[in-house]
Amino acid sequence: MSNPSLFASPLARQAARNLHRLEVLTENPAWTNWFYRWYFWRTRRMMAVTPDETAAWLPAMAFAVSREKDPYVLAEFARQPLPEPLPPEARPWRDILIRSWEWQRAATPWGKTIRLAALVRLDRRVERLPEWLREARRALDLEWYDRPSRLAALAGWRPRPGDAPPHGDKAEAAQAWVRFWEERYRTPDSALDGLIAAAARLHLAEAGWLPSGLSPKRLREEFHQWMQQWSVSTYEDMEILRILLSSVPADASAPEQRQQDIMAWLELTHENVRWEKRELVWEMLAAWQREGILQRCGGGRGRLRDGGRLQKLSLLPDLARTLECEQEGVVLLAMAGYIPGAAEVSAHPEAMRAIIARWEALSQSDNWRIRQAAWVGRWNFLRAGVLTAEEQSRFGADYVEAIGSENDRDVLLALARITPPGTFPLAIWTRRLSDKDDRCRLVARLAIHGWLVEMMEGASGE
Repeated sequence: MSNPSLFASPLARQAARNLHRLEVLTENPAWTNWFYRWYFWRTRRMMAVTPDETAAWLPAMAFAVSREKDPYVLAEFARQPLPEPLPPEARPWRDILIRSWEWQRAATPWGKTIRLAALVRLDRRVERLPEWLREARRALDLEWYDRPSRLAALAGWRPRPGDAPPHGDKAEAAQAWVRFWEERYRTPDSALDGLIAAAARLHLAEAGWLPSGLSPKRLREEFHQWMQQWSVSTYEDMEILRILLSSVPADASAPEQRQQDIMAWLELTHENVRWEKRELVWEMLAAWQREGILQRCGGGRGRLRDGGRLQKLSLLPDLARTLECEQEGVVLLAMAGYIPGAAEVSAHPEAMRAIIARWEALSQSDNWRIRQAAWVGRWNFLRAGVLTAEEQSRFGADYVEAIGSENDRDVLLALARITPPGTFPLAIWTRRLSDKDDRCRLVARLAIHGWLVEMMEGASGE
């Protein structure tokens, strides 16, 4: 009898492997720890993957969302990337993921906010605007401490590319949606209200939905000003900013304006800015680069005039500068997600080598958060194909040493997600199966499972 998998596409086979990998993890008692699940998905989001590889995780993510109850893990799911445009084969998987979120029955206001943030981001059809409008109006009746996060989740809705303001039956809801955010912007109850309404208006202006004709350039400047003025003081503040920034796309206008926008955001990565804002801004900039948004807008390839000279748009020099002084592990992990394109590497070879050397040094840090971030950064640069032969050799040697001696389970998890150059160190990972820590044993099992799958693929000639 023929094997049905032989007739499946590479994308479908990868999706099946990811589902199986998740099943391996869920069967282990260590997976019951929410913090471990959260770090697994957070690290996965920062690792270098192609758009097809991201799409291949959608079925596994739908399965995970359907089983998850912890709000912190669900919040991380809501931030997982969705490639645009989505491969046609993966569109049914997105629909399954949307249904998994719809079936989530949140027991708390924060849980419902997370659910709405995910749905608003995944389902951008104008047909759902009446539902989002009802939720926005209900949000005004929530307690003062629940209201901002709910409005922030809904403010992230963006019309799909090419969707003009609707006519006919759909026009009323769309016009009411615009009026709702216009009113919130004119009479904000606080600086946070102004920031949320500015984000919503920016999305509408970029789609050409605002009747006032305000330019996206002006609204981006206003949004950035609100961001500078507002201080982060609580975990809830941090999550609201994370929701808002994850919905803001790169400026798609003229190259000069795009550079100004990015330079304004880079002002918030300096040492004198609170670490929470530094983390979120780097996370946003790295996401733009990873998802190819900057490339589609001309970033990295566009040329800008500077005093009569032509200058390539690149964040590599800024990354090298910031990396020299940054000491916060969570900020470094956000920076580790920045993966340069070939044009950037050729334009800034000195900055490139400085960044690689810095990640190498940080991977030996005494701080486990810094080590984890450094290994993610090193892997992303290896996968991007920017390491020299000597740097690859050091990577392989350091990797073998690290998996044998690393005692932190979260750093070990990052190492397990890496495919090292050269021969897979099966003997060392097999020894880690005897660790006293159950989560370290689970990580070792995950690493060996990934290697076995690759071996079987090679044997089958895929």
